[in-house]
Parts: sequence; structure tokens; C-alpha cells
Amino acid sequence: MLNSSRLTGPLQAADETSRLYRILARANQIASTTELDDLLCEMLDLILMVSGGNTGTMYLLDTHTNELVFQVVRGAGDNTKLVGQRICATDGIIGAAVQEKQAIIVDDLATDVRWYGPVDEGKVILENTIAFPLMLRGEPVGAVQVFNFSQKPIQLMQLLGNRMASEYEKTMLLRKSHQHSQRLQALIELIAKISSTLDRDQILNLIIDQARDLLNAEASSLFLLDEKQHELILYLSRDMYQTNLPPLRMPAELGIIGDVVRTGQTACVDDVKLDPRHYAGIDEISGMTTKSLLAVPLRVPTVVLGRERGISQSCIIGGVEAINKREGHFDKTDVQLLSTLAEQAASVLHIADLYSNADELFLNTVTVLVASIDAKDPYTEGHSQRVSDFSVAIAEQLNLSPELRHSIRVGALLHDIGKIGVPDTILSKPGRLTAGEYAEIKKHPAIGANIIQGVRLLQDELPALAQHHERLDGTGYPHGLGADQISLIARIVAVADVFDAITSDRPYRPGMDIATALAILRREAGHHLDERFVEALIAAYQNGKIKPQLRKSPAG
Repeated sequence: MLNSSRLTGPLQAADETSRLYRILARANQIASTTELDDLLCEMLDLILMVSGGNTGTMYLLDTHTNELVFQVVRGAGDNTKLVGQRICATDGIIGAAVQEKQAIIVDDLATDVRWYGPVDEGKVILENTIAFPLMLRGEPVGAVQVFNFSQKPIQLMQLLGNRMASEYEKTMLLRKSHQHSQRLQALIELIAKISSTLDRDQILNLIIDQARDLLNAEASSLFLLDEKQHELILYLSRDMYQTNLPPLRMPAELGIIGDVVRTGQTACVDDVKLDPRHYAGIDEISGMTTKSLLAVPLRVPTVVLGRERGISQSCIIGGVEAINKREGHFDKTDVQLLSTLAEQAASVLHIADLYSNADELFLNTVTVLVASIDAKDPYTEGHSQRVSDFSVAIAEQLNLSPELRHSIRVGALLHDIGKIGVPDTILSKPGRLTAGEYAEIKKHPAIGANIIQGVRLLQDELPALAQHHERLDGTGYPHGLGADQISLIARIVAVADVFDAITSDRPYRPGMDIATALAILRREAGHHLDERFVEALIAAYQNGKIKPQLRKSPAG
């Protein structure tokens, strides 16, 4: 007959081993999840089960602030209100466990001076506790505290806790890798957008929108440097509490952004209250409390002109800020992203300014050239500029593309440049022209086209010079083109040219009143002028976008 007492030990050991296997299998199952919240909650539940506790908390360590952050709370009243709250990593029993890097068991909370919380948590009376750190590579990354335990399997609890810490790190690395890939993709797409436009304001708006979104910040702002006034201008902002901020100027040396623009050094500040450079005046104006801040300079290349022409230098034109990181702290990745964004944006911004300056120089040169030709006849002075303005007004009324509007502006300015080849005696003749003189005048479209046909960058504008006296019915000059053969730009300029001609004073007649002029345009529509552009000019005039030449007084 078997002695049952001799089997008790082996059976208990087998049961304990089986239980341990089940616990470890459950831990492996929990570890397979990539959902961070599920991982932390279920692992804390497992630790509570093996200890027999009915209440527990799990914290993560914020090494920037040396604080423990509540992540999961089980069993004590309203659990949700504690999640996200912080305590100093040296406070209480849990703080002691983190500092000592070992588990602490307290059998009676009421007798431990380190316990500063209530023993009555709602319906749960807290009697005892086990607190232990979550260790990773020999350093604490968090902590667990179990209350009202009935068992003390410290080694198993620490094993499960460290497993949780390891899986937490893997999950966070996976999440950060995914976020980093997303942010890089967003940065690539943004750079493509920035590089596709030369519109200064569009570029600046893209910068601050993405500075906020890419870095998961509450707000963003962009300052530009006014070197003449030695001031920083808050040019754009996003998600400041006051959405319609007044134009803000401040001395260039003020604030963290001022230091960044002055020195060209990036500033990454976790707590601006501890930084003496912080300018609180901007918070008073915006209504927003700045807590953390990342600021980078906007640096553009410059070229030294003169004997050392071609030598490249850099120039700081302003700075970009990301304000108040929503989760955690601005880190090296944030610095790299914002610096890359600012560098790319500043380069494209510089190109946009160069293009704008070159375009302005070109238009000014053309305007001066055309004005000198118009000045040959005092009665047509300003004619080309007005025709250009009227043509652009027609284009805007029809919502034509910016590129086409630019070609229309330049083509209309140049439309009469061929008159440089017409004798001054004919252009300034006070009376009506003879047939021979009119024949000379009719040569100016061809002369103008010949002048610029070799200029590669003016090929789109060429039809405005060559065809603005053609008529839809084929009776115009110099080539007698019909409707389908006349370019859009020439048909627009033709309407603007006729309108200015009949509303301006001439040696042989005064300018007509607007009502008569518009009636003539409508009468000529369909066989001389394009009706679509006639109606667009009339609509632009009625909208106040067209201002004809003021009629001179009889004495003038």
C-alpha cells in the first residue's frame, strides 16, 4: 500500500512547476502584442495575480524630469484620474525602490513613514505593499507597486516586470521607427511641395504648418529679420490662442528666437522658465504659455559681388519655432527634422526672392524701354502701361493661370515696341495720316516681332506684338489672320488696346466717354474683337479694376 504522505512533496512541486509554466506562457502571450496599452495593462494584471494583490500601479520613468508617470492603475477608486499624473522619482516607497534598484516589501503601510498616501482608497483598504523597479540593462525605466498581496514571489514578479520593461522598449522602438518613417516621408513630400513653388507666402505657410505637425507641437511661429530696423517680425504663426495676432515687432536681440537668429545656433529648451533668454512678452500678446521650445535659424546662401564675385556666404534671415511638445520632449530627431525643413525651405525661399528680384528688374527695364518709346508721342504717353494693366485685369476676371497672366502683362507692355522703327514725324503728326503714313504705322507689329523673336524667354509673349492688330474676320494686319489663327494673348491685348485708344485723347479728337467706348467694344465683338474678352473687360471695369486715362481739359 502506497504512503500518500510520501507523494505530497512531489505533487506540490509538480503543481508549482505547472503553475509557473502557465504564468510564463501567459507572459509570452502578452509579450506578443504590439499594442502598448494592452501590454502594460495585461502584464500588471498578471503580476497582481501571482502576488494575490487586489490593487496595483505601474509607472514609467521620465529621465528628463526624474519623475515617475502613472501609466496603469488597477483596483483603487477612479483609476483614470491618476493616469498621466507625475510624482518625483525619489518620493515614497516606490521612489525608494527606484533609487535602491531593488524590491521593497512593507507588511504594514500604516507603520512606514515613507508612505504618504491614504490607506483608504475608495472601497479598498490598503494594508501592505510590494514595490519594485522595472530594470533594463541595469537601470530602472519604471516601477510597479502591488497592494494587499497574499504571496511574495519577488523573483517571479521581478522577472515579469523586467520582461514587461524589455517588451515595452521593443514596442516603443517599433513605434518610433514607424513614426520616424512617417515623418521622413512627410518631410520628403513637404520638400517636394516647397520646391514646386516660388510663391514666398506659400512657402512660409508650408514651413510653419509642417513645423507644428511634424514635431507634434501645440503651435509654431516664424520670425523674419528686418536688418534695417534691427527687429524681428512675427510673420506667421499657427495655433496661438489668439488667432488674429497683431503684427509683432521686437528688438532682434530679445528672446530665445533672437539668440538663435543672432548666433545661428539651434535652441532646444525643455522648460523656458529656466532659460534667461525667454521673452515672456510674446506669451502675453499671444495668450499662450510657452513651456518647451525648439527654434532653428533660417539660413540662406548669398553671393558676394564685385572683384570676389561668386564667393558664397551664408545669411540668416529669420527663425522657425516649434512650441510645446504634446508628448515627451523635443529630441535630437526633432532637431534634425526641423533643421532639415528650415534648410530646404530657406534655400527655396532664397531662390524665390532671386526670381522675384530678377523678374522685377526685367519688368522695370521693359517698362522704362516702353515708356521711352511712348514718350515719342505725347498723346500716347502711358499707353503701353495702361494696355498691360487692362489686359491683366481681363486675365484676372477670367481666372487665367498666374503664368499666363505674367506673359499677358509682359506681352501687352511690349505690344507697340515696333513703333521704334516708325519715323517720329508720323507718330507725332497732329492731323490724320495719309495712306502712305498709315502703311508705315501698319509695319510696327512685324517690326516688334522681329526685334524680340530671337529672345528665347519671350517666345510666349511674341504673338502679342505680332498679332494685336489682327481681326477675327481676317481683315486685320499685318497677315490677315482669322479667328482660329489669332492667339489668346493677342486677342486679349487687342481688346485692351482698342479700349485705351478710344478713351484716350488724340490730336484729332478727344477721348470718348466710357458708355460710348463700351458700346463700341460690344459692336466690334464677334468680327473684330473676341466677345469673351470684351465682356471680361466690361466686368473688370464695373468691378473697379480698370481705370481709363483721365480726359484732358481743353486747355491741357
